[in-house]
Amino acid sequence: MIARTLSCALLVLLAACSGAKGFKAGSLHPTKYRSIAVPIFQNATYDRQVGYQLTEAVQKRLQQSSSYAIVGEGSADTVLRGKVTKVELKQISQSLGTGLTEELGCTVTVDWEWIDMRTGKPIVAQNGFASSGVAVASRPQAEPLDLARYQAVQRLAEDIVANMQADW
Repeated sequence: MIARTLSCALLVLLAACSGAKGFKAGSLHPTKYRSIAVPIFQNATYDRQVGYQLTEAVQKRLQQSSSYAIVGEGSADTVLRGKVTKVELKQISQSLGTGLTEELGCTVTVDWEWIDMRTGKPIVAQNGFASSGVAVASRPQAEPLDLARYQAVQRLAEDIVANMQADW
């Protein structure tokens, strides 16, 4: 029994050391970069807070899931720039009795690019990148509309950082 356990452990160790395909150790983000600057996302919408909220959410997500130091633009290896292009509110459902909105969706759309400051070329760029959140507008819950925007911004930050990962 002990011999069988040791044999299995040895096989697992050999597979890990042999560079078996399908697994990757270490960071999911490119390791050749050490720092990133994330200036405030530009905002081309009526929603004055969304650019600031998205910038803060992206910075926090980078701190949680990458080893990049967040620094000023002048000393960064890379820069993540973006522009909020659309904030859209849509009625998802309405009360049959009153006709009032029950659920309201908020979709935030951005264009962003992650730039290597040494070459000036984009590492990754996405246009029309969007995410949504939902708020229950009717009573008794009556969640504020800001909750839908908050959800959309948090998902967007998570998706942006996930798209910055190294190619497998």
